[in-house]
Amino acid sequence: MEIKRLFLIAIWVIISVAGMAQNGVIKGTITDAITKETLVGATIYIEGTTKGTMSDLDGNFSLNNMPLGNHILVCSYISYDKIEKEITVKNGETIEVSFQLSGTSVSVDEVTVSARRNPESETILMMEQKNSLMSTQTVGAQELSRKGVSDAEGAVTKISGISKQQGVKNVFVRGLGDRYNTTTLNGFILPSEDPEYKNISLDFFTNDMIQTVTVSKVFSASMNGDVGGALIDIKSKELNSDGEFNIGVSSSLNSQTAGVDLFLPDGMTSFGYSNASDGPYNNLTDYSFNTSLDSKRVNNPYNLNINVSGGKRFLNKHRFFLAGAMSNDNTYEQGVLREITATDAANPFMDMSYKRFEKKSSIMAMGGIELNIDNIKLAYNSLYIHSGSAYYADLYGKHSELFQIADEFNSEGLVRRQQINDNSIFINQLILQGIWSKRVKYNFGVSLNRITGMEPDRRIFRFPSLGGGKVQLARAENRNERFNSEITETALIPKFNIQYKLSEEPENRSYIEIGYDSRISNKEFSAQIYNHTWNPNVISPIFDRNNVTLDAYINQDALSLSNFNLEYFNDTYDVVRNMHGSYIDLIYQLNNSLILNVGLRGDYVYTKINYEVNRGANIGNDTFKGVFISPSLNVKYILNDKNHLRMGASRTNTLPQDKEISPFVYQGFDGLENGNPELEISNNYNVDIKWDHYLSDNEMFSLNGFYKYILNPIARVDQGNSAGIKTFDNVSDHAIAAGVEAELRKELLSFAQNHTINLGINASYIYSKIELDPQWFVQNTTSTLEGAAPYIFNADLTYNMVSGKFSMNSAFVVNYLSDKVHTIGTRGYNNLIEESLTTLDFINTIKINKHLGIGFKAMNLLNPEFNLTREGADGSVPSVVTHSYKKGVSFDLGITYKL
Repeated sequence: MEIKRLFLIAIWVIISVAGMAQNGVIKGTITDAITKETLVGATIYIEGTTKGTMSDLDGNFSLNNMPLGNHILVCSYISYDKIEKEITVKNGETIEVSFQLSGTSVSVDEVTVSARRNPESETILMMEQKNSLMSTQTVGAQELSRKGVSDAEGAVTKISGISKQQGVKNVFVRGLGDRYNTTTLNGFILPSEDPEYKNISLDFFTNDMIQTVTVSKVFSASMNGDVGGALIDIKSKELNSDGEFNIGVSSSLNSQTAGVDLFLPDGMTSFGYSNASDGPYNNLTDYSFNTSLDSKRVNNPYNLNINVSGGKRFLNKHRFFLAGAMSNDNTYEQGVLREITATDAANPFMDMSYKRFEKKSSIMAMGGIELNIDNIKLAYNSLYIHSGSAYYADLYGKHSELFQIADEFNSEGLVRRQQINDNSIFINQLILQGIWSKRVKYNFGVSLNRITGMEPDRRIFRFPSLGGGKVQLARAENRNERFNSEITETALIPKFNIQYKLSEEPENRSYIEIGYDSRISNKEFSAQIYNHTWNPNVISPIFDRNNVTLDAYINQDALSLSNFNLEYFNDTYDVVRNMHGSYIDLIYQLNNSLILNVGLRGDYVYTKINYEVNRGANIGNDTFKGVFISPSLNVKYILNDKNHLRMGASRTNTLPQDKEISPFVYQGFDGLENGNPELEISNNYNVDIKWDHYLSDNEMFSLNGFYKYILNPIARVDQGNSAGIKTFDNVSDHAIAAGVEAELRKELLSFAQNHTINLGINASYIYSKIELDPQWFVQNTTSTLEGAAPYIFNADLTYNMVSGKFSMNSAFVVNYLSDKVHTIGTRGYNNLIEESLTTLDFINTIKINKHLGIGFKAMNLLNPEFNLTREGADGSVPSVVTHSYKKGVSFDLGITYKL
């Protein structure tokens, strides 16, 4: 009832104010006189005034609330002749004025638009945001470069209300994590490469392939219904000029990798592909692994990035674009891992220090072609991304459960973990858009995605301490293993919509749209576990803890002599998920100032999971199906050209992730997790109100308030056992998330005609609360949402200088996240808290001329310590740090060349 009452009051206020709208409106379209293409970013203004705007992505423009009388309307665009037209504005009337511009060789020094058809620019994207009915936030390639962002994950964390949680892939939006968000590429849903997550890892998408990243925190019927936090859409690069060719090379070094002995596991090529074998399967007398158990030393751990892109417009209307990139990144960290019991926080049962070195390599290739024939646009996009990583870690210290045999040596021991991840995604998209008549448009698309995620030959061996710096290979069961896993998913994603314009008047935006989309996917997971158990009648090898070499003791000869034996387990599960959605969306323009969007969506969901996991301990299947209705309402009211109000209200749903309903236990670097087949769907009620104040074409201030009421919220919780396993549960009957977001983009100073200093700030306050069942949550009967940082702050200060063909751009970028809940404690445990964090980056780019540029980045200059902490149940001891490490400072130097 509270949501309904708030919604009705907001609608009444907006409609009441709308009745006061007066003055006249000027609207029209800007096109090329020869090609008839619409021109994006043309400047239209009333001569002698500051009233003006820019044409949108369809070449349209609108000047609302124009003063009455006779005026001269001016249209200008780079490389085109300026046109002036005399017009007369009358009260309450709309004037349609269109311009067809012809090319020119006249100097364009005073034109405010920097390039022809550049949807990556910050000015164009702000204009798109201004013209949008719904509240969205978009980051383009230009802003990514200015802020030193290297991938889509970094892009979205610069947006208000979005944060990143350490040790967790992807982002939290307004306190809602991976399961509550949806990721798309060019509007098509993407599967995940990792069985642990619903969404594909955003760092898959590097800035070499990104044109824009758009975050929609407000929902309409045309969007996927399985969302509660945000829909994140990545638009792949396309040609924005008549032709181009770009090449870039950069190298970087992390401060923590210099002067350190670094090691990697055997089994990954220099390009990031695994060459490890699957092992002998159930032939337990054959030790046919082709990778070493001993690590290899890494020399010169410098990072390298190479990217090439280019495209061409042909036959005036058609275009193609190709891009490729490869990179590697080396990191080293030292830290601590601890686990405490609920009743004895002062005496952790695990207290280990570790050293970990990791190398990541990626390869990207993409291509797209667009054909424009009369009123039809046909586009094909293909994308291949491969991401490989390998890490080597030694952990030494106390672990009361793993090293009980070393009780006389404080239950200390060594854990050696070597892991490789080999992930790839292949995406093919076909898009057909057309105009059937003056009133009818249609859009058809289909995407075929194939994702493979492999973890080949993960090696974990444990060595209890003997004292005096000596360790001995563990002999008990389930202490030493080699592990292979592979997950594949094939998804077919068709969609179709047809749009009928309710008026032939070009200035009237009213239309009705009906559409259908679906996701038909099949996911298969398999894992082979080879348990190594040492023969109790044979003394297991003893090593100096700093010089452990296993190949001489774990091999075919030793297996044949029965020094150890193998146990083989094969864990499998498969998921069939079919989602079919249909919707109807009405956009209705009541007058020049007020636009309404009312929509209704229905989704049919069928999910079936079959599993045989945890070495045969869990066998079964679960089926989930249902129909879910998602209504939505969005309102935009234009107070005047500089002030826009938007409101959104919707009901959406959140399905549990596949891994959250599978009982498979996954062993990560910092702990164990397993799923819960009893999870129920979450229902989300969303209300959002936003005010945008546009100071100029590239300056703005916005204030955004939101409220979310979530039924049956899902969260990660402790199982409360000695193994430290975490699982997932509907932790309450409801949860609340509400808050305020503010953003400012302002030019602080402009001097000597070619020097500017600009400031960008966004800040968020998020209030969240869950009422927990006291039967299980003894210590925490209330909690904030997992991953919901109450305070988030981002800022960038940028200096720009232009002198002829030379330009320089320097920026400081800062980010602050307050303390937040990492894991909700249960069965006597307090919440696990991720402590506040502040980061600072410096980015400098120089364009020497129109062809050559250089760049320098210094990232993570403050090098803060990442800490997870937890208090004991009785509060008798201060918070215990359960995980702590630093990332180091990275320095990057690069060069670019453009034709």
